[in-house]
Amino acid sequence: MKKLSPPIMLNSLTLVLMQAKFSIRIMPANILVIDDYADNRELLRLMLEPDGYLVREARDGREGLEMARATPPDIALIDLSMPGLDGWDVIRELRGDERTRNILCAAVSAFADGTRIRALEGGFDAYLSKPFRRSELIEIVERLLANPQTQKQQTEGNKQEQVF
Repeated sequence: MKKLSPPIMLNSLTLVLMQAKFSIRIMPANILVIDDYADNRELLRLMLEPDGYLVREARDGREGLEMARATPPDIALIDLSMPGLDGWDVIRELRGDERTRNILCAAVSAFADGTRIRALEGGFDAYLSKPFRRSELIEIVERLLANPQTQKQQTEGNKQEQVF
C-alpha cells in the first residue's frame, strides 16, 4: 500500500510568494469607472462583473478622485470628455498625488485622430476607443492586471515609438 504524503500547510507568506511568482489574484480586481453618463457606467459594469470584477462608479471627475483617494482601485476607467473636471484633469490629479499615482488608468473615449497617443503621453496606461466590444475591454483589463510594471514599461516604449 502506497503511503500518502501529509497535506501541505500554506501560511500567508507562502501565499504572498505564490501570488507574486504566478500573478495569482486572491481578491477580485477593484475597478473604478469614472463617467458622467449613467448608461456608459452601467454598460461597463455589466461587461466587467460577469468576470468577477468588483466595479465602483463615479458620476464625474471630482467624485472619481475622491473615491480613488479614499480606496484606490486596481484600475480606473476614465472618460476623457466630462463636464467640470474632465478625464485629462483627473489623470493629472491622480498622477500628481502620491496616494494615487500608481493606479492603472485607461482612457475611454470616442475621440480619434491622435487622442490615443495624447492619452498615453498624458499619463494613461491604456486607451479604449468607443464604441468597443466586451472582448476589447476585458483584454485591456487583463493585460493591465497581468503585470502592471511590464504594462507601464510597454506603454512608455509605445509612446516613444508613436511620437517619432
